[in-house]
Amino acid sequence: MKLFRRPMPLLSAVLLSCSAVFAGYKKTDLLYDFSFDTPESLTGWSDDAVKYYRAGQGAEQSGVMYFKADSDKHALWISTSLDPAKLEGMIQLEAVVRGQGLQAAKQPYWGTKLMLTISRGGKQSHPEPPRSVGSYDWRTVYMVQNILPGTDKVSLSICIQHAIGEFWVDSVRIYRCVETDEVSQEPPPVNEEAKLVPRGDHRGATYRGFMSGHDMSDEAFATLAAWKVNLIRYQLHAGRRDISTPEKYLAWLDEAMAELDVVLGRCARHGIKVAIDLHTGPGTIRTAEASNILVDSEANMATLEEAWRKLAGHYRGNALIYGYDLLNEPRVSNYMRGVENPWQLITERLVAVIRAIDPTTPIITEPNFRTFKPVNDPHIIYSPHFYSPHSFTHQGVGDRKVRWSYPGWINGVYWDKEQLRLSMAEVINFQRRHQVPIFVGEFSAINWAKGADKYLQDSIELFEEYGWDWTYHAFREWDAWSIEHDGYQFQKVRKSDDNPRKQVLLKALEKNAGKP
Repeated sequence: MKLFRRPMPLLSAVLLSCSAVFAGYKKTDLLYDFSFDTPESLTGWSDDAVKYYRAGQGAEQSGVMYFKADSDKHALWISTSLDPAKLEGMIQLEAVVRGQGLQAAKQPYWGTKLMLTISRGGKQSHPEPPRSVGSYDWRTVYMVQNILPGTDKVSLSICIQHAIGEFWVDSVRIYRCVETDEVSQEPPPVNEEAKLVPRGDHRGATYRGFMSGHDMSDEAFATLAAWKVNLIRYQLHAGRRDISTPEKYLAWLDEAMAELDVVLGRCARHGIKVAIDLHTGPGTIRTAEASNILVDSEANMATLEEAWRKLAGHYRGNALIYGYDLLNEPRVSNYMRGVENPWQLITERLVAVIRAIDPTTPIITEPNFRTFKPVNDPHIIYSPHFYSPHSFTHQGVGDRKVRWSYPGWINGVYWDKEQLRLSMAEVINFQRRHQVPIFVGEFSAINWAKGADKYLQDSIELFEEYGWDWTYHAFREWDAWSIEHDGYQFQKVRKSDDNPRKQVLLKALEKNAGKP
């Protein structure tokens, strides 16, 4: 799964001085101070850092690091090494920055950067504060990060990566920080940018339900029916199965289809439709969060096409099929070298394969809404997965030890329903511009997150406002996502017959009453 992780315009009122207490953390000891007051302050930075130094251009006419990119073909980049032992524990990174004419990059992880690279146990992570586009005056951005014991290396990078515009960095400081029960005295800001996002017509969704988990038994379907579910997003998931060759992949798919046929019988008895989610692709590299990184192989593409020939041939004309979801969370930046938007071409190829067999069953694609163009087919559904902000929805998952509350300040942004709306703006605008259906295939919040029920309520209200079908992640998969479990402590769950998250979902599902 993944979030809607797009670089968002951030409301200027949000990025305030970090002297206030935000979201349960406050800074204590100063660990690093990069003020860039003089050229000598660049000692320890990349050798070419001096060429980005400008005297007298800072927030208080101090020195500053200045990056100007007239092309998105390159990266202007400086970095310095930090001491992981000194940083170990909870830290807050804050920076005073300004931007002019910053354009959205082609990938959500490109653009201006104030990024830590953390190496631990052979793995790397790259946390950074939220970035802005457009033009803005001096502001403070920040993030909270947990540096775990056993961290091998940490570096700090400042840059513009494959984006156009001007970027000034007055200072970067790193503090020790601690959790606190103190409450910020600053009132929630008015989200002026969210006011510019078009409103929906409140027509409501047609289909609402869950993503499938491990239990698709008769008893499970009785529960789903009692909850008034009318849609499941069914995972064709290989798990630990060996699918390392085209033959093995297609043999697994045959078995998975036989299992789905049994599930469809249960769906028919309860009036529940199925979105067929190809959750595991051929030859893809699976991330920890189940995204599919497509590797550069025409053989893998041919196997993917053959998989959809099988699926379309088998399920053509089946009224229980809501749609064919081409591939779960495709990551294609290194696929089809030199192609700007390869998922566009892959989608069009797969649509042609399916339409040669099945002319009408809807096809679901999961695009980058900033760059994707509608497919020339009247039965395409466009599908985001929504986990914004990821720091909130996935807190406590893996090494993510930083705790956040909703609504509230999260890494310098005040997150509430209007900020959720702003984070959905690309999808909203895509829908309005092209008049196409939207299906939120995944959304969730980990069940120990404080305010998870309110987060789910606000998200669902927005989906309903814009008429988006939705499936919650997930039904009887991992207990930490389950509404049949409650997160009574951080990273601790227990079975629960009733809890606020479950109440939110069941109330929303009541709208399915009497619908197919």
